[in-house]
Amino acid sequence: MPRILSVEDDPDFQHLVSYALRNQGFEVHYAFTGPEGHEKALSLNPDLILLDMMLPGLNGVEVVKRLKQKKATRDIPIIVLTAYAADANFMESGIMALGAVEYMRKPVQMPELVKTIKRLLGDTHTKPPFALWKRGAFRIVPETKSVWVDGHMVANLPPKRFEVLFLLIQADGEVPWQELVEKIWGRDGTKNDLEKTVSRLREDLGPEAHRLSTTRKGYQLIV
Repeated sequence: MPRILSVEDDPDFQHLVSYALRNQGFEVHYAFTGPEGHEKALSLNPDLILLDMMLPGLNGVEVVKRLKQKKATRDIPIIVLTAYAADANFMESGIMALGAVEYMRKPVQMPELVKTIKRLLGDTHTKPPFALWKRGAFRIVPETKSVWVDGHMVANLPPKRFEVLFLLIQADGEVPWQELVEKIWGRDGTKNDLEKTVSRLREDLGPEAHRLSTTRKGYQLIV
């Protein structure tokens, strides 16, 4: 199932994209800011990225530049979507020069978008199904670092945060902080590294953060 990352700050447009692409058999992931889009592109390794230009935190041009500078993401096709009208032709040529493969002006017609995605990926583009790991209320896909709780998708996690969650989810009860640090960071790791990662992991989990509890010796995940 081809994986699409949609980077767009308009939730209504995200909903339309999700509906159109899921109906065509695509796996769709979301980001609503430039930094989030950049981070998820690195952690998800999507087959294609839909990228808005006017994003909070980091604009689309900077996102394209950063992705094209990294070996892991430089070959991912990027379709730029923008409503920006001023000097549109100049902007289009500049963005294409950075490495985007398509440039579409809003309002975008969903059939046209789907057709463009299929052309870029190829109608026969497929991937083997991902392994799903289950325990309690949690469902996770290690390959994509995606996390669901009680059937609701919670987050796509960066590597270190996912490693912490995965170790905790496999444990029966409390895991000492020393054990987590050694397994994830090795000898150079510190308790501070772990505490910062856990704090960010709780932010990722949102309403489900209460499941990650601090214990006397370390941490425990309520599954």
